[in-house]
Amino acid sequence: MRRSESAPPAICVVCGTALGEPARSRYCSDACRQRAYRMRKAVGGNDRIGDAQPFESSIPGALPAEVDRFVGRRRELDALRKLMRQHRLVSLVGSAGVGKTRLALKALEQRLGSWSDRAALVELDTIRDADLVPQAVAVALGLPGRPGRTVTETVFDALRGGHTILVLDNCEHLVESCAEFAEQALRHCPGLRLLATSREPLTIPGETVFAVNGLSLPADTATASTADLLRCDAVRLFVERARGVVHDFELTDQNTADVAAVCADLDASPLAIELATRWLPMLSIANIRARLHNRFDLLTTSRRSSRERQRSLREAIDWSYELLDHDERTVFRRLSVLVGQFDLDTALTVCVDERLGSAQVLGLLARLQACSLVVSTADANRFRLLESIRMYGRARLDGAGETDAVHDRLVAWLATLAEPLVRQPIWFPLANQRRLETLLGSLQAALRWAESTDDDRYPLLAIATVRCWLHAGYLTEARKLLRSVLERATCHEGYRCTVLSYGGYLATIQGDRQEALAMLEESVRTARALDEPARRCEALYTRGCVQQAAQRLPEAQDSLTEALLAARATGEPLAEAMVLNRLAANAVLLDDVPEAQSLSDRAMAVFDASTPVHALSLIRHTAGTIAMLAGDLDRAERDFAASMRAAGAAWLEVPYAMEGLAMVAERGGRPDRAVRLFSAAKSIRGSDQLFAEPVWRRHVEESIAALWDSLGRDRVDALAAEARELSRSQAVAYALDGTWPDRPAGQGGPLDDGEREVARLAAEGLSNRQIAEQLGISVRSVAYRLRSMRTKVGLRSRADIPAWVADNLGADR
Repeated sequence: MRRSESAPPAICVVCGTALGEPARSRYCSDACRQRAYRMRKAVGGNDRIGDAQPFESSIPGALPAEVDRFVGRRRELDALRKLMRQHRLVSLVGSAGVGKTRLALKALEQRLGSWSDRAALVELDTIRDADLVPQAVAVALGLPGRPGRTVTETVFDALRGGHTILVLDNCEHLVESCAEFAEQALRHCPGLRLLATSREPLTIPGETVFAVNGLSLPADTATASTADLLRCDAVRLFVERARGVVHDFELTDQNTADVAAVCADLDASPLAIELATRWLPMLSIANIRARLHNRFDLLTTSRRSSRERQRSLREAIDWSYELLDHDERTVFRRLSVLVGQFDLDTALTVCVDERLGSAQVLGLLARLQACSLVVSTADANRFRLLESIRMYGRARLDGAGETDAVHDRLVAWLATLAEPLVRQPIWFPLANQRRLETLLGSLQAALRWAESTDDDRYPLLAIATVRCWLHAGYLTEARKLLRSVLERATCHEGYRCTVLSYGGYLATIQGDRQEALAMLEESVRTARALDEPARRCEALYTRGCVQQAAQRLPEAQDSLTEALLAARATGEPLAEAMVLNRLAANAVLLDDVPEAQSLSDRAMAVFDASTPVHALSLIRHTAGTIAMLAGDLDRAERDFAASMRAAGAAWLEVPYAMEGLAMVAERGGRPDRAVRLFSAAKSIRGSDQLFAEPVWRRHVEESIAALWDSLGRDRVDALAAEARELSRSQAVAYALDGTWPDRPAGQGGPLDDGEREVARLAAEGLSNRQIAEQLGISVRSVAYRLRSMRTKVGLRSRADIPAWVADNLGADR
């Protein structure tokens, strides 16, 4: 509900009761008048209760005025104000430099605008003696000493009357004393409310913890548009602070990528972003980005007015590290080898040794999480260290001389997870690949260490990395890594065979058939020399796939037939089923659909009864293709949908499954759906020109040509344009359930990026001039966009914008 623009109703300055109109007194009763008198006496005559304003009080703990503009955090502020209404103690908990204090003060400032609370800021960062917490509160309130009364009693006497909000700022180094004071104060002073900022909770009855994280950023900053980035608080803060040192700074197409990368590399931490922007008069954004590997020397300031622990990023994290005990520091340092998200098993692997057991490490991990040095992710039982904190920990690990030992434990663990990729090269469990994908950052860190130390496990980690990169579409990077493995003279022949197979497969996908066939011939020769059925099966299977893609079908049949014999020699039914599935695909290419169906049915019987393997999406795609060519569209649709579900986020496989569903729709008389799916598949695949098997490409082109004939150019173009507007997740959802996503609709069509952005900023209360300054456009352009936006969505006035934005654009932030 919007706040009325008329004057607020008069209220009693002590208890908040509404007064009559016109108000002839500041109090609702004589009792409140007496309580106000006693309170004034308690604070030595300073500040009348109810008159304390956030920026005008003369007490030492008066809330400081803003010296620079507060940016963003709209959702956090809304949620925090709601908690402040419902709870008497709210603790803002987060890591170093995340902006806990600033957020608490902003929320309190907004509350004081409509409530009769008195407020004071109790700054604890300079207090080292735990016994001085009550005295720090007394100083903040401006309370003089009273004969015969302890400091705590004096504070409680002053807080018992009226309504007071205290901000206990930076409690982490005095957490036990702050907890004791807070618990007693809340019991003795019914009108008291507390906001605490800390890197760990107070953990007392009645406490509500509000987690403060970095500012908002898109999930993928590399592909976000300039308009998308300007809707994100981290980028908006960067732009705002950049203008403080370079007054004409603007976000442009030339610097957008570097700004987004800097914000992402700094985990969208407000302190780190502000420290980075102070280099702009000397360094370009690209130079700042390039120097973030040495961020602790870069992110510092010479401002004398800054608090000691806010003058540099290193000092901010030092503050947290020095509060840890010996074992907590040990576990924290060891966790620094883990890049990105990690699970509990991985954390235990790198931390447990002969002195620290699993149970002990588990408890220490929980303590580090409570101290905001380890962050829980949205996924259950998964954690991460913010990158700046991880780099700090890594420097401490190097200093402790533990780097090699901890990395060795990490490499051993990841090699265990990756070993099935070589031992069962074409039928390894899908779960292994997916788990490695969740540990990709740590896998790449371990790979670099193994390469630098010439570790024998380097090829195995490289194969695991390539598998993960294939899923994400990093084909060129994968080929480069495989070449580096082949250049190593010490590469084990078994690993070399697998590396050659992957190299040939990747070369095929990127259209380099000559290199592909050469690598696969060497792979087959190596496998035959090893006389290991699994190696021979892998090499022959992959060569048969590439020969299929090159339309050398008789040769493919020979390779796959020999691969089938090798698969049977392994004694693994799944190996045999994988080869049968590929033989079925070869039968399709030879136009022998009945044989293809028979082979596919035999393979599917094994797959349905077994643990899912990594190629399940391709297997179901083959089954769908056979069913479609046999005219069984219902079965084809089920199989292509199953292929898409098995693909998950696989960049390479999803478009093919979507094209299969599009062809089923076209053949089944659903042309609109077919056009949309073809267009969405093309968008997901992007600009990469990947090699596709000629027969599949011919089927797709024939289906698209039929749609042009039946619908006409204009209708096809219109449907394709609609599909291009979908996100990847929307397109996949539409492919699987057939429901076209709802989108905001208005009288004049959908809003463009500019209209959405000015609407959001207007909803935050910015004037047209402020919006113009924020976006770097003219005031007239702002007015035009707002008028266009209101016309499209049917709003009668500017006052209706906040509610409309909350209902329609909130989820896009």
